[in-house]
Amino acid sequence: MNKQFPTAACDQIAADFCGCIGFYIEDLTTGIAHEHNADQRFPTASVCKVPVMIELFRQVEIGILSLDERHRLQGNISTHGSGTLKLMEDAPELTLHDYCRLMISISDNMATDFLLGVVGLESVNATLDTMGFPNTRTSVTLGRYHYRMFGMDNVPCNRENDVLQQKRAETHGTDFNSVSFQDSLENNVATPRDMGSLLKQLHAGQVVSPQASAAMIEMLKLCNDRRMIPRDLKPDISIAHKIGSSGRIKGDVGLVFLPTGPFIVSAFALASDDGVRGDEAIAEITRLAVETVSPESIAQ
Repeated sequence: MNKQFPTAACDQIAADFCGCIGFYIEDLTTGIAHEHNADQRFPTASVCKVPVMIELFRQVEIGILSLDERHRLQGNISTHGSGTLKLMEDAPELTLHDYCRLMISISDNMATDFLLGVVGLESVNATLDTMGFPNTRTSVTLGRYHYRMFGMDNVPCNRENDVLQQKRAETHGTDFNSVSFQDSLENNVATPRDMGSLLKQLHAGQVVSPQASAAMIEMLKLCNDRRMIPRDLKPDISIAHKIGSSGRIKGDVGLVFLPTGPFIVSAFALASDDGVRGDEAIAEITRLAVETVSPESIAQ
């Protein structure tokens, strides 16, 4: 970045947003960064799947697990939210590698909750602590995260209660005061700076091992959602990222591999009402930043 970097324009997008936006942007070639609310915790939605992936690779690295081992999907996992596993009539048997691919590429919630059952929520957060990210937590399964939106904090996550959850959604609507929309450490949360630092460590090969870091970057390149960081970038620009989107919650964190070098964008938005588009704000902040350092990377 240089003196023309549009810090004021990026900050104005955040100021005009109906709700709260936080972001951390860094050009890894120059080391110059810009931030806004970077140390504030935000609910992450599916961005919480990045720490799950890291813990899976860590346990593989130390020999507890193997990415090639096969597991049959358990029947007591909530089917709520994104993914394809919920559409299968018979419980599939997949490798841990395949579950991880589904979790990252199409944000499959059942794959995520299955992996959390394998690696353990406590282990995910212990690893985040070791990495120096005490304000980033994956504290609940995606099933519990969605149940909480409808006042179902304590009931088991299963197919029967999925039906109840759907009925409550139709009759009561979403409780936007629930912990799922708060910055509590009892929720799945992160700060923009934490996720930016995590991505920086990943690029440097410092997460688990150089080989594991490289494999996780390749996994993140499979993310097929182009609503936020990739929206205004040319299709041939490689992006290793993970989005989160759940109603008023939007987030995208990623490594953008520009011709000028790697570029980090870590951004979250929590809208104050349903009509506010946090995804568009994150996409516009990304466009402004990338356009300054690599204008040829912007789609025309």
